Amino acid sequence: MSFIPQAIAATNSVFGEVSPPPGVADYDSAAEAAGGSIGLILFLSNIIRVVTIAGGIFVMANILYAGWTYISSSGDASAHEKVANNVTFSVIGLAIIVASYTAAALAGVIFFGDATFILNPTICGPEGCPT
Repeated sequence: MSFIPQAIAATNSVFGEVSPPPGVADYDSAAEAAGGSIGLILFLSNIIRVVTIAGGIFVMANILYAGWTYISSSGDASAHEKVANNVTFSVIGLAIIVASYTAAALAGVIFFGDATFILNPTICGPEGCPT
């Protein structure tokens, strides 16, 4: 019975060594320079930016498509309803994007005391934070 715990303790790692992908090393080095607390925040900040850009491009394309549909509809009532739905969903999407920034700022204020902590993180080295 006691052989299995001894065998596990004798090995360095049960599952072997897995090296992280190249992009993860950048976040790990940023986290180590800041005392190990900024890596996840920096990653989430970049994810929010990418999702915002993709959402903005999608909303712009959706509004252009709605405009094209409205122009080429030749007075068709069903096309007008489709255009109204596209524009409504685009406005709702923009509201969700704005709400995500608001939620990130509120989380930054509540948990870290700074509204820009998640949206615009500052990496502080051993010498202190840049001013």
